[in-house]
Amino acid sequence: MAPRTPLLRPDRYFRAREPDLARGLVVAALVTAASVALVGGLGVVFTEKIDGTVMVDNPNRPSEAFCDSDPNSMFTEMSEVGFDCDAPAEIERDIDPIIRDALGGFYGSMLVGLPIVLLVTAVILHVGTALCGGRGGFGNSFAVSAWGFAPVLVTMPLGLAALWVLMDPVTITPETAPAVLKRTVIGSLQPWLPVATALNVASTAWGAVIWTFGLQWGRDVSRAQAAAVAAVTAGLFLLVGLL
Repeated sequence: MAPRTPLLRPDRYFRAREPDLARGLVVAALVTAASVALVGGLGVVFTEKIDGTVMVDNPNRPSEAFCDSDPNSMFTEMSEVGFDCDAPAEIERDIDPIIRDALGGFYGSMLVGLPIVLLVTAVILHVGTALCGGRGGFGNSFAVSAWGFAPVLVTMPLGLAALWVLMDPVTITPETAPAVLKRTVIGSLQPWLPVATALNVASTAWGAVIWTFGLQWGRDVSRAQAAAVAAVTAGLFLLVGLL
């Protein structure tokens, strides 16, 4: 009996069934959703591991153009009537909402960017096997591409769990300079970075194996040809990751 997914036995899976575009789209949606969830998970870890307050611009205080203007200008009259120029220029704020705001911009990037990456990968796999005389529609290549990203459904939670365990707690104060804060946070991530790198390499290699058998059966090329296309594609991902 053929396995339900190609994660453990991609040879048996793709030998028994042709890559299906509908399944590929479902897998692509799951991978995208998992990536968005990863951003949320990072937010949880960072807000738990990083504690303290920082000084930020006071949104209730007008700009210096109003508060430091010529006494005879209309800005002075406006500041006296409608603006609180006596309010402090900066206020103390908890770091947690700042972290969440910073990560919030990545949700849209994941929702839009990852499907584009999946599509570009499918194009590379399709063109690569076409040069080897491959047959089969682009839907087959997209399905194989999506399945090759499925290992992140395993490695992402492991990486997040490792981050929770290995990241050193960070405490900051309003006096902490931004450059010092950056160095401190990066330093706290050092124990986790080798694990993250190993998981990334493992996920890419795992995906390359899935691509190999998927292309062999889905694009009707030899295993050696499929492996070459998969290896080049995986190598491109690892190279981009190092940049």
